[in-house]
Amino acid sequence: MTDDEVTLIDEAGVERRFKLHDAFDLDGVAYYLVEDASDPESVLLLRESGSGLETVDGDEFKRVMLALEQDRVE
Repeated sequence: MTDDEVTLIDEAGVERRFKLHDAFDLDGVAYYLVEDASDPESVLLLRESGSGLETVDGDEFKRVMLALEQDRVE
């Protein structure tokens, strides 16, 4: 686990600061677990895509978080 801060630009072009909690690969996809620096209750799961980073939600979020909890990630 790391405690690095990163700045990301959202879809509206607004810079937001996040604390990087974990970075891992699952099924050949890179994922990042981040916490909003100004709102610790706001935790996001992001994945790398061809156009940058995308928020993960729904069934994919559940699948990835289960794999993380079961330590099935690289």
